[in-house]
Amino acid sequence: MSLNALRIRLSSSEALPQLTILGLLTGLLAGSLLIGFRELLTLISTTLVPEGEDHFESLSSLHRFLLPIAGSVVIILMVKLIRKKRRSVGVAHVIERLTMHRGRLPSSSVVLQFFTALIALASGFSVGREGPAVHMGAGVGSTLGQRLQLPDNTLRILAGCGVATAISVSFNTPLAGVIFAMEVIVKQYSLGNFIPVMAASVVAALMAQLMYGPEPAFHVPAIAMTSMEELLIAAVMAVCIGIMAGLFIRLQTTMIARRKGHLVLPILFAGLIMGIAGVMVPAVMGIGYDTLESLLNGGLFGLSTLVILLFTKLIVTATVTGLGIPGGIIGPSLFMGAVCGAVFGSLGEQLLDIPNLNSSFHALLGMVAMMAATLQAPLVALVTVLELTHNPNIIMPAMFVIVIACLTSGRFFQNRGIFEIQLLKGGHNLEASPLHQLLRQTGVGSLMNPACSQIPRHPSEEELYDTLEETSDWVLICHEQSLSHVLPPEKLPDQHSQDLDLLTLPEVSEIHSISLQATLYEALELMNRLSVDTLAVIPKRTSKRKSRSRNQTTSQACGIITRQDIENFYQGKSALGV
Repeated sequence: MSLNALRIRLSSSEALPQLTILGLLTGLLAGSLLIGFRELLTLISTTLVPEGEDHFESLSSLHRFLLPIAGSVVIILMVKLIRKKRRSVGVAHVIERLTMHRGRLPSSSVVLQFFTALIALASGFSVGREGPAVHMGAGVGSTLGQRLQLPDNTLRILAGCGVATAISVSFNTPLAGVIFAMEVIVKQYSLGNFIPVMAASVVAALMAQLMYGPEPAFHVPAIAMTSMEELLIAAVMAVCIGIMAGLFIRLQTTMIARRKGHLVLPILFAGLIMGIAGVMVPAVMGIGYDTLESLLNGGLFGLSTLVILLFTKLIVTATVTGLGIPGGIIGPSLFMGAVCGAVFGSLGEQLLDIPNLNSSFHALLGMVAMMAATLQAPLVALVTVLELTHNPNIIMPAMFVIVIACLTSGRFFQNRGIFEIQLLKGGHNLEASPLHQLLRQTGVGSLMNPACSQIPRHPSEEELYDTLEETSDWVLICHEQSLSHVLPPEKLPDQHSQDLDLLTLPEVSEIHSISLQATLYEALELMNRLSVDTLAVIPKRTSKRKSRSRNQTTSQACGIITRQDIENFYQGKSALGV
């Protein structure tokens, strides 16, 4: 199969085998990049922190103060190397590009995310590595599709494959990676999406297990609920976590609004805040997975220590990420949830005198509740905790706290998920109608009519008769090395004359072009904007400079697509209940 035939095949939503192979390739490439990122981060971190990654408590106070400030300076210098339009990074940026820019992620922003996240994590900022990993994974999938000039409906799926790879590599949780990609990023559920994404996630998990072993990111012992009274503690904890998630999101979006697109001062201020927090509460630096694993394995912390750590982590993480530090919030949200759960476990043990109460159990429930409430992604949180614990007994209490935390956060703070709120505050409304969603999943190549002939504006006698003998549904007229007009074949003159000019025929109409990579949504949008009903499909996109002139095709056409084709497609799908 030629590459052009592959592009046409991928325009259809039924090209599952080809998509699965591309998903496997995306998982392999993105997994390699993310494992390399993790290894490089470990190398830099152990150089700066000899005790090991995330052990910033072992550094002196002066070192903890200066390290984030130095990191912020390096981040500013890196960002200044990139054009302003290419400086956006993070999960919200990925969602925006997939929804509003046909799944095209700029490679320069992916490179920027790689290096700035590396510096932010190594210099002790209270951010996670999963958010940058999602951006990098999605960028690999999108770049692969762009390099192969695949249809735009394929780019979204390949980016989703990269997202699943990121979560799978980060936590060694392949199923959670798939659900995260579907529920949080792509937000479309179909067999054509699931199978390639699952393939990518499996490949990534295999690579991660070869590198780091079969265990998930955290070692969680078998934890069970000892009495029904613990559900009362869990319920109160879930309400507080829902409120805490809402406050966290509100503080972060407030910082984003106050930043007003500035670069230097906000990031320097974030470095100063992180440095002060690192001196006063050293455990707040970094992701905090060492403290998180200690809590899950029964580590002893004083109640006052936990409360200070919880509020410091919440305020600092929301502030530095809102001010522009390029890191994620998934890791810190797990940390905050676990600490909050440990606080309520300790309170329950002291106030209610419940025998054999296990604070680790409540730390685990707090972790999953905070993740669900912050992302407004209950299924992701549930699957994550199940894969981390390998314990089906945790499902019922986890569902219990997820429901309460999500309802509390959504009811009192109108929380629609931190990434969606970031986009709404930025003026992006990503809600799409069922019609738009369906048309974005299908490329023009799946509906175009390839039966078209091409003829010069002033044809020779032989060219005219050859075109008349061809079996075609459309005739495209070439003018100045461009396909500029279209004519029904039955309207061609039967006799040739010396002064024959096909553009003078009354049935001729101007034709505009669209790329074979485009989706049906783009085709319908272009038809509406130009007030036309027919488009010529060409193999490659017309450059912006050429498209400003007459939007003529500059190469051989692959086929013709009409407004009626698109309407028939949608009506047929609607009749089937798709």
